[in-house]
Amino acid sequence: EGIREVAGAGALLRSLPRDCWAVVTSADRALATSRLALAGLPMPDVLVAAEDVAAGKPDPEGYRAAAHRLGLSADECIVFEDAAAGIAAGRRSGAAVVVVATTLPSSALAEETWIADFTATTAVAVAGPQGKGYRLDVRFG
Repeated sequence: EGIREVAGAGALLRSLPRDCWAVVTSADRALATSRLALAGLPMPDVLVAAEDVAAGKPDPEGYRAAAHRLGLSADECIVFEDAAAGIAAGRRSGAAVVVVATTLPSSALAEETWIADFTATTAVAVAGPQGKGYRLDVRFG
């Protein structure tokens, strides 16, 4: 009950190859996959859940592990986060962070790069050199 997609998230994720994005969550794998399914969101190829890391958010281990499994370093990634611990973890990992303003008060967003939801966010995956990996061209409307 109460689990729903952040507007535009499903369309954005379905527009991308599944092997160029990940989910990093403090939930265990069973709960995370259940919530993704209930929200109607696609399953990622890379899902880093609570049982996959020694230290949870705000520790950056989860984001670094996801980047590694995608064949990237964290500083080549964008983290979309809606919680303070996740924002801190994303920053500490070295990734760029975009705050999704679904849980934080507007006063906490003043110095953040943020979006209200994903309805005006687009991303195009461009194949990397020799067809390996992707570069994402992300735009915020």
